[in-house]
Amino acid sequence: MQLFWCRANRAKHPCPRCLVSHEMLDCLHQFFPLRSSEAMRNVVERARCAPTAAQRDKLLMDHGLHDVPHFMWNIRFSDPYLSFIYDLLHFLEAGKWGHHLWSLTLDLLEKLGLLAEVTKRMAKFSRWRNLKHINDLATKDFTDGQTHLDILKCIVYILCEILPPKSTLIPCIRALLKCQMLLGLRVMTTSRQLVVQQCIEDYEKWCKRVSEDYDKNFKFPKQHYLIHALDDVRLKGVLRNGTTRTGEGIHQEVKQHYGQTNKRNTEAQQISIRDEDQEVVARTRLLIDDFFRRASQTAELSDASSDTDATYQEADVAQFKQGSARRVPKSRISPANVENQWIFGSPLQYSDSRSYEDLHGGNNPIYRALDPRLREFLHSQFPDEYLTYEDTIMASVFQCVYIAYQSKDDWTNAEDILRCNSNWYNSGPRYDCVLFNSDQPGVACARLRSLIRCQLPSGRVVDLAVVQNMKPSKWRPKTSWDGCVVFEEEVDLTFLLMDFVIRGALLAHAQGPSNSRRNFHYLVDVVDGDVFLRVLNAIGHVCN
Repeated sequence: MQLFWCRANRAKHPCPRCLVSHEMLDCLHQFFPLRSSEAMRNVVERARCAPTAAQRDKLLMDHGLHDVPHFMWNIRFSDPYLSFIYDLLHFLEAGKWGHHLWSLTLDLLEKLGLLAEVTKRMAKFSRWRNLKHINDLATKDFTDGQTHLDILKCIVYILCEILPPKSTLIPCIRALLKCQMLLGLRVMTTSRQLVVQQCIEDYEKWCKRVSEDYDKNFKFPKQHYLIHALDDVRLKGVLRNGTTRTGEGIHQEVKQHYGQTNKRNTEAQQISIRDEDQEVVARTRLLIDDFFRRASQTAELSDASSDTDATYQEADVAQFKQGSARRVPKSRISPANVENQWIFGSPLQYSDSRSYEDLHGGNNPIYRALDPRLREFLHSQFPDEYLTYEDTIMASVFQCVYIAYQSKDDWTNAEDILRCNSNWYNSGPRYDCVLFNSDQPGVACARLRSLIRCQLPSGRVVDLAVVQNMKPSKWRPKTSWDGCVVFEEEVDLTFLLMDFVIRGALLAHAQGPSNSRRNFHYLVDVVDGDVFLRVLNAIGHVCN
């Protein structure tokens, strides 16, 4: 974004906010004189009074100006230079990363012959809601900023085991990603601003190392704009207030329409007509889907056998946060409390714990010796429940859970959808992970293997999860980074009460030591601002 009364990006002073010289664009720790309406107007007036044209042009070029007075200079309480705001999409995600560091990474991988391996690992990367799963990393040229951001969030966990040890590129990318996560928060407190400043200093340090190792030039305007990011936050609020991400998807749609034209009179006669045709198709599809949805709801309500079932359905819907209209699959065991922060979905068959053990225990380790282990766990958690061997524990098994939590980013309600399915959409097993409260320091994580709702003989209903705990590991990859958290997956299965679950977590598979058969995983702390802040505080930073 270049203001028209300033010179171009290759000018001696290309920044529309300050008078930084082109040779200092990679310096992020030093502040430069800011532009103001009064100062720039004085420069233009002095230039017009210069005795020669050469002196006039030199004075203008030294301040990065054209001989063009701006109309806002004469308007009270206006400053056109403050209209500039740091744009995460074009300056960082599609700028410093998409056009510079990502291009450098691709060239390095191609030079080392590792591009195919990175593409293969990216295709196997764990899935997560709102994180694009990219299968064609090396065969497609991505142009949208959101895809670049998704690549940025995943690439560190892949490169750390592929690039040569102690590569300076990995901590440089990680420092840039930390800047993006912090500057993209919905609320910016004083403590968070201090961490942002430290991250910018770290990013500058690693950029100098990358410049020395890979001969990369960081003297470009988008690199320098990062120095104004915190000032923009203090003056105008969080950077989401000035983002250009809104409506970015329409650019891809228009590009597709343009590719189907003859490149002549495209806007009025061809692109608009194609857009209208697609809008008609989309509206027709919505009407058809709405008709079948309403018909299905009517049929389900007519099959309700009693008022109790209808009341239960209303209570089920009431569990969803923020007025969501989604419905929960009904279980034979009613939830103990409709105000719980979790909702089970995708139910399997309804039976008792012994039947599950007899039916699945021979083939599935989750249900092997299920009944005695379950009784021992319930007795330890609820000593007042006197369970005998003859007592029957009714159980329903589920494959999905909706977890509501309060985000550390802006303290509003948010929701995770987690799966524990042996064949998720015919694409293989999917067992998501959760963060839970523990008496141990740091972050506690576990992998969901099954979700069970138990009804005890006393009538108490207990929701629990069968999990594999993750214990912190001292092993680190060839190139580590600040905030690297590695877990080792335990083999034994255990039970976890849903009351202790905080929210979902994303773990990326790690190769681990070559002589070890254990499963190691990286905690991906950059899926959203909430997880990032939780992990940041868990490793010692104070960022409230």
